[in-house]
Amino acid sequence: MAVIIPFRGVLYNTAKVGKISSVIAPPYDVISSKYQDELYARHPNNFVRIELNKTAPEDKEGSDRHSRSAELLNKWIAEGVLKRDDKPAIYYYTQTYKLKDVTTQVRKGFIALAKLEDLGKGIHPHEKTLSGPKADRLKLMQATDSNMSCIFSLYSEPKLTINSLIETSLKGAAPSIDVRDDEGVENRFWRVVDADVISKVAMAMDNKALFIADGHHRYETALNYRNMMRESSIKGGITPKHTGAEPYNFVMMYFSNMDDQGMTIWPTHRVVHGLQGFTAAGFLGKCREHFNVREFKFSDSGEYGSVRNEFLSNLEASGKGKISIGLSIRGAGSYYVLILKAKDTMQKVFGNTIPDVFKNLDVTVLHSLILGRALGISQEAQEKQQNLLYVTRCDDALDAVNKDNNQLVFLLNPTRVEQVKAAAEAGFVMPQKSTYFYPKLLSGLVINLLDGKQPKQVMDTSKV
Repeated sequence: MAVIIPFRGVLYNTAKVGKISSVIAPPYDVISSKYQDELYARHPNNFVRIELNKTAPEDKEGSDRHSRSAELLNKWIAEGVLKRDDKPAIYYYTQTYKLKDVTTQVRKGFIALAKLEDLGKGIHPHEKTLSGPKADRLKLMQATDSNMSCIFSLYSEPKLTINSLIETSLKGAAPSIDVRDDEGVENRFWRVVDADVISKVAMAMDNKALFIADGHHRYETALNYRNMMRESSIKGGITPKHTGAEPYNFVMMYFSNMDDQGMTIWPTHRVVHGLQGFTAAGFLGKCREHFNVREFKFSDSGEYGSVRNEFLSNLEASGKGKISIGLSIRGAGSYYVLILKAKDTMQKVFGNTIPDVFKNLDVTVLHSLILGRALGISQEAQEKQQNLLYVTRCDDALDAVNKDNNQLVFLLNPTRVEQVKAAAEAGFVMPQKSTYFYPKLLSGLVINLLDGKQPKQVMDTSKV
């Protein structure tokens, strides 16, 4: 179960960099090349330069963007651009944002170090990972010996006592960081240094199972880094006996209560391209074997926008009762809502080849019944993204159907947090990009250096 400890975080020194809004960045995996350029131009100390440094033609092993990240990290610390806290702390982090209906939501959580556990042993993944991103993140971790950004984890605690405990201790205190990001999300960040409060939070988390919401690649990378460090220390004779208290046994993590009202999951939509021999009529015929198909015709006249709104409203409403998937086909002049005819369809088609916990998930129905069966995209091709693009925003996805060699767009309703929990507890992982926990955590708020200078006086080594 969860073992957490405080740490001396490394934060930006505003006396050196000025406005925090100029130096923070979103997570590396949502930064396009264009956005990377914008962040580079925004400030010479923008965090993207160490978390996602640009590649260069002359890059080679040992002298590349990862080594440049390490050089910049060390340089910024030496120059006082980044400054390490004097006292061990956990960091309270809230994000205030608006939903589509302009309702204000606040997601709450705290950042601390979590003891690394093999997946399935107290910490559960819910999505598949790819080898490429893990290799990239491991190179960065080896070069910098640090956790650049947090793993986003969920825990369950219906009484919300942990957040209440932290908020009571911070009553009246101004946040150390208060910044609005590029998405318009208000990010507030406090240091919690009271040892008694930290101890109570750690005890409250002691029996909690953790569920990875975001950062699956980074968590597996941290496990790989830990294993490599164990091996190298044993072979080198540096650590005759592995104690479990070494810094590489912990990873920086953000903990948020899944029972809190501030939890929001967006879907990630699928754009399909490059299919040979595809015809709209043939595909829709296959869909009608298992789905009722509702059609929403539009023209290039002023009714286009109203039809899109009607289509999206119908997708959302039908999804509350049955598995429903939105569809747009290039050149068809219509939107479609595919509604699964029978609850036992997945059982009849796939039997025991798909776990029961997945058979009522929209994303599984899409990947197995539609992408796999109807379109013939193999699971291997899906995992390698050979015919798939992932798009978060609905309008961006629908607009993409007329670009490049794209042919179809599938829209999904959001996966519910209880479905994520059920899948993870059952030991299964969903297809990649099954969830998009909104808003994303900012990168650059705090860094964890894996240099051994952690607060051993507050660490309960009997649990590690």
